[in-house]
This record gives sequence, C-alpha cells and structure tokens, in this order.
Amino acid sequence: MKFLTVIRHAKSSWAQPGLPDHDRPLNERGRRAAPAVASFLQQTYFDATQAPGLLPGPDALISSTALRAVATAQCMREVFGLPVASLQLDSRLYLASEPRLLEVVRGLDESWRHAELFGHNPGLLEFAENILVRAHVPRMPTCSAVILALPHAYWGLAEWGEAQLVGYVTPRAIERRFPELYARISERSEEEDV
Repeated sequence: MKFLTVIRHAKSSWAQPGLPDHDRPLNERGRRAAPAVASFLQQTYFDATQAPGLLPGPDALISSTALRAVATAQCMREVFGLPVASLQLDSRLYLASEPRLLEVVRGLDESWRHAELFGHNPGLLEFAENILVRAHVPRMPTCSAVILALPHAYWGLAEWGEAQLVGYVTPRAIERRFPELYARISERSEEEDV
C-alpha cells in the first residue's frame, strides 16, 4: 500500500499587484497555518513520538515551483524534521490539472511509501475527488490536506476511483477542535483586510 497526501499551498499574499502569480509569497495567515497543519499531521497521523503513528511519515515532499507552494512545503519539511533533499520541485505541479497530477503520482519513486504533493486548486480538489473510491472532499481551502491510501505496492499502478480517504484536514477545522493549541491560524491577516 502507498500513502499520498495532497496539500494545497497556504494563504498567499496579494500585496504586490504587479507580481507574477508564480512569485507570490505566503501572507501572515499562510505563515501561521503551514507549521500548525504540519504539527497536527505529525502528531495525529505520522510517527511523531515513542508510539508508532497511524501512517509512515512522508519520504518525500514534491512541490509546485510556485513560491507559495514551495514555502508551504519548506515549512512543513522543517516541522517533520526531514532532510533538505526530501523536498523536490516539479514544474508540472504548477496549476496542474487532475490528469497531470495522476501522471506525477504514477512517476513517483517506488521506494517511497508515503509522498506529499503541494499544489493548487482547482486541480488538487478535482484530483482528490476523482481518485477516491467512495468518499467526498467538499472543498480544499488554503493549507488543507487530504490523506489517501492507494491499494497498490507501486505508484505506477495508481488509477482513478480506488483510493481510500484516511484524513481530511483544514486549518479552520483544527483551530475549532483544538483552540488552545491552534488559536488564530485561520484568522484573516491585516494584509487581507486592506
């Protein structure tokens, strides 16, 4: 079995109107949410403490080349305590459609048990919806994560309509469930109110 986590980049900044879309950085809310979501994933799903986790931790983080996606992946890599080399950039993930995302998944290194993809909507949401066998992902707000279990030993066999939903995490949901640990991670930043 393979595990795949798809993560939409954290909230990005629109403070510089002339900046190309590819180069937009994270805003204040994005910089709060990314480490919080990573910490929640680590503590809830992955091997984080003495006890084994529900899933193996990620072997690799594959990110769109957009600055907002790379910054999200980099933040999460640090929280997970993974080496720098575990973060790889793939230009095919920038604004990728669901067929392109499936192509990327099928080409992942077969030695990895768990990979995380960092990208963009609407492709990520459509990918999650189409690869799931029964479950439904209602939406993918910024910095949300969908954790999937694929029923094969090989990434190359990934196909539509066969994955099981393991987890669905949004910043707002973890803030509501654990306000003492994750306060204000989904709160709008001053920049967004301008």
